[in-house]
Amino acid sequence: MIALIFDFETTGLVFHPRAKDALQPSAIEFGGVLIDFDGTVIKEVSLLMNPGKPLEAIITKITGLTDADLEGKPTFDECADEIAAAFAMCDVAIAHNAPFDISILQLELQRVGRFHDFPFPKSIICTVQENVEHYGKRITLKKLYENVIGKPLEQTHRASDDCRALAEVVVQMGLLKGYEDQLRSVQ
Repeated sequence: MIALIFDFETTGLVFHPRAKDALQPSAIEFGGVLIDFDGTVIKEVSLLMNPGKPLEAIITKITGLTDADLEGKPTFDECADEIAAAFAMCDVAIAHNAPFDISILQLELQRVGRFHDFPFPKSIICTVQENVEHYGKRITLKKLYENVIGKPLEQTHRASDDCRALAEVVVQMGLLKGYEDQLRSVQ
């Protein structure tokens, strides 16, 4: 059984589904860490993507990425096969605030006409939602990491760094143990 911890950095936040596509954000970075259910890292994927439009200053402030960093990088369309290959390897995908990351993925796949042939996993886990009951609120990755791992997280808001941190949390929490039997019964 394999899990994909994944994250997107983007040009902004997602608007409502009927908003014009030009208003919707674009992916600028994808990070993925494939782990087995014991926590062994199988593969890491780190992709920078050119969104075809300039970054707003707030995005550079949050991620540290600049237009120059993305110049000459492939588009989402050119990265879609590598992202699909990572998803095709997993039984379950995990993201911190999965609805956001899935929305970005769906937007980008629709833009390039790849939505219907994408290998979405049977299960997607959101670590924000998984922890609301325990903490009584939506918790940030930084706070969750500090609570579970017991040390501060120097959060960079870079996709691969966030994936590595979340993978540590997922393993430490034993989050995959409860899903393993459930996934085996579905297969």
